[in-house]
Amino acid sequence: MNWRLLWVACACVAAVACSAVAAPAAPTQTVRGVLLDVESPGIQKVDSFTLRTDDGQELHFTTAPNFNEGVAHLMTPGHMRQHMALGDPVEVTYRDDNGSLVALTATDVSP
Repeated sequence: MNWRLLWVACACVAAVACSAVAAPAAPTQTVRGVLLDVESPGIQKVDSFTLRTDDGQELHFTTAPNFNEGVAHLMTPGHMRQHMALGDPVEVTYRDDNGSLVALTATDVSP
C-alpha cells in the first residue's frame, strides 16, 4: 500500500472537514434612536433604514431575512415612517457582519 498517498488523502479530508465548520455568529447588539429614513418595496417588508442614535451617530441597517420574526408588535414600513415623522424612538437589535449592520428587530421604546 502506498502510505504517502494515504497520508495525503487523510490530510485533504481533514482540511475539508475543518473548513466546513461554520464561523460563530456575530454577537447581537442593541441601539436606541430615531429613524431618519426607511426603504421598503411595499407595505409589509422593510429593506433598510437609517437611525440616528441617542449619542448622534447615523447608522444604516439592512434587514435580516427574518426581520422582526417573533416580536409581539410588528414594525411595518408604515409604522416605522410614523415613528420617523413623530420623532418617536425605536430600539434596534442587530449584528455587525463584517462592517454591514444587519437589523434583527426594531421595536417601540416605552416612554
